[in-house]
Amino acid sequence: MEIEVLRRTRALSVALTALLCMWFFGNLYEQIVWNPQLLADPKPGSLVGEFAAGSPVFYYLPWAPITFVAAVALRVKFGAAVPETVRKKWNWGLGALGVGLAVKVMLVTRVNPVFRDATATSAEVHDNAVIWAFSNGVVVLSVAAALHCFTAWRRV
Repeated sequence: MEIEVLRRTRALSVALTALLCMWFFGNLYEQIVWNPQLLADPKPGSLVGEFAAGSPVFYYLPWAPITFVAAVALRVKFGAAVPETVRKKWNWGLGALGVGLAVKVMLVTRVNPVFRDATATSAEVHDNAVIWAFSNGVVVLSVAAALHCFTAWRRV
């Protein structure tokens, strides 16, 4: 890999890596801490409001879309300057991010409201927590794959 390409992509790569890490560790926290608590004690209406302090909406908006935009910018701006193998990795990374983003949108729009609904039953909350756990696991793996695809190529 040419040193010049590594130098020219450094700022965007560092920003993208930081954003991917924020997304990854936020989802990992949900997977390890928040979801098991919800599965163990499925209380209807237990999730804070969409725009209240502590809401996960603040974590994902705008970070997840900005991460995707940064990844696309890296691919578009520097795709012609890197070897074919790196372009393929970036394409796989974009695909992984697309999967993660799509799953997260589905979770936030369809599953999250059940956790906020004080009229939902404990069984409904539990069933949606199971959906959240498996789907969020897909997001964790997708973002981890994207992180690998967008950083491993920089090793010289």
